[in-house]
Amino acid sequence: MRSVQFPFVILIFGGSLLQDCSSNDPKPVVTSEGIYINELYSTGNDWIELYNDNSSSKDISGYFIYDDASDKYTLPANTIVPSKGFLILNCDGTATGLNTNFKLSSDGETVYFENTSGTLVDMVEFPAMVDGQSYARIPDGTGEFVITGSVTKNISNGGSSYPAIGEVTKAPVIPGKGDAIIVNAVVTDATSLSTVKLFYRLNGGSFKSVSMTLTTNNIYGGTIPATGADATVEYYVEAKNTADKTTLSPADAPTSLYSFIINSDALPKLVVNEFMAANKSCCPDTDGGTSEYDDWFEIYNAGTEAVNIANMYLSDDSTDPFKYKVPATNSSKTTVQPGGYLLIWADNTKSQGELHTNFKLSSSGGSVGIYYIDGRTINEYAYETQVDDVSFGRTTDDADTWKSFNTPTPGASNN
Repeated sequence: MRSVQFPFVILIFGGSLLQDCSSNDPKPVVTSEGIYINELYSTGNDWIELYNDNSSSKDISGYFIYDDASDKYTLPANTIVPSKGFLILNCDGTATGLNTNFKLSSDGETVYFENTSGTLVDMVEFPAMVDGQSYARIPDGTGEFVITGSVTKNISNGGSSYPAIGEVTKAPVIPGKGDAIIVNAVVTDATSLSTVKLFYRLNGGSFKSVSMTLTTNNIYGGTIPATGADATVEYYVEAKNTADKTTLSPADAPTSLYSFIINSDALPKLVVNEFMAANKSCCPDTDGGTSEYDDWFEIYNAGTEAVNIANMYLSDDSTDPFKYKVPATNSSKTTVQPGGYLLIWADNTKSQGELHTNFKLSSSGGSVGIYYIDGRTINEYAYETQVDDVSFGRTTDDADTWKSFNTPTPGASNN
């Protein structure tokens, strides 16, 4: 009950406060371009969701977003928001790619969004929030902001007359061909729900549907039967209320779909062979045009056949094997020859090429791993605190024992 009342009180208070101050501190003029700040999350792993309400995609390369006018963040080249679609900006302070140079305050603040000419195209003053709440427009783009109890990152916020579909998950995370897959979705509605359905298909075939049933706390579950064979499985969720209003997740399904792969290939003989999680002055990464001292790890092919790691995954979190999908854009760069090495830059700058991940390694301890196209673990290694400019690797290539290297050997034999 408290979570329902709290957003209402904040909004009324915020509205009266703006009215009282309007004569002395008017809001800046906003020139709409049909691209909006649509949702914000400010209580850990902060992010801002943009929404494009136009009938065509929108290039926002060179636009500015900021919470401090003296330090604006410029969006990188080739930043496109699809028509009626979303774009997530991670507010982590790293200032790379779609990661802004600022974080959001859980106590509330104002975020501004400008075009390349410096014209304000949107701004949002959001209130204090607690974990699990976001500040979202309902409906998307043009609606009023409310504090939600159901975060809808990268999917529709729904509308006052539409159901809202929150997080969609599956279990097991990496299913086999003998596993039934449970799909859960958080679904809420201002009135009452009529049906919640799960639609799925195998290998691009026809969709089948199953009813999803309420389990607990607005979570609805449905089951995709075991496939019995290797397959690509695609699915989406549909929620319909008694007013005959329908919401889909993904919002543009079946154009976009959730998917996973069930695969029984023999895993390639790749290992994490050496890594450096505290590169201060040792081994320069020059792919960005200047020398940068970034974290790195080395993959060694202990097999007898070349392996292209395109569409496989790299991660620094064993609980999230799908963190970075290696692009299938240049096989000459992503192929590891038998007895060969591939150097991966863990620099959180994937815009620099196929071998640059969207994460960095932690010098205080963590893990690094290689995962197959279906998420199965090929090889991973958990490590403890690392020393500046000292790498850690197998005593000899593909050995079971590890040691420190005062003279690192990235892309070369540990022997």
